[in-house]
Amino acid sequence: MEQLGGLDASFLYFETPTMHMHVFGLIIIDPSTIEGGYSFDLVRRYLEARGPLIPGMRRKLAHVPLNLGHPYWVEDKDFDLDFHVHRVQVRAPGGDLELSEIVGDIGSRPLDRSRPLWEMHVVEGLADGTVALVAKMHHSTVDGVTGSNMMVQLFDLAPGAPI
Repeated sequence: MEQLGGLDASFLYFETPTMHMHVFGLIIIDPSTIEGGYSFDLVRRYLEARGPLIPGMRRKLAHVPLNLGHPYWVEDKDFDLDFHVHRVQVRAPGGDLELSEIVGDIGSRPLDRSRPLWEMHVVEGLADGTVALVAKMHHSTVDGVTGSNMMVQLFDLAPGAPI
């Protein structure tokens, strides 16, 4: 259990129904470099295997009674990866415009504060044959450095990296 500092807690307090305080990452994957070929199931298993390297992916908010202090991060004992990893099919023709519409839609929705504050959307059907990952995390969870470190733990730049 770890209490949020003032800056991280402020990202929660400043959030409104029309101004969400999450950050994004868009990752484009070339499936031709995936040994055995691409499948959504493979991506999900990969995230499940790598998740324990990032304890922040399994923590959620616990509020102090009467809001007399900043919330705490606590382990989500009911963590379910299926609430966080989603499969999306881009509409034809699957270009940048269609991908940007999906990213905009994902960004327009707030994160569920009763669960760990992140989502990953696997976007399939892009015209050039690539697959996009849209990572969304609440700013109270990550800043630039921790977000970069999380992505380093999750992904490898070299094809054929072990799970």
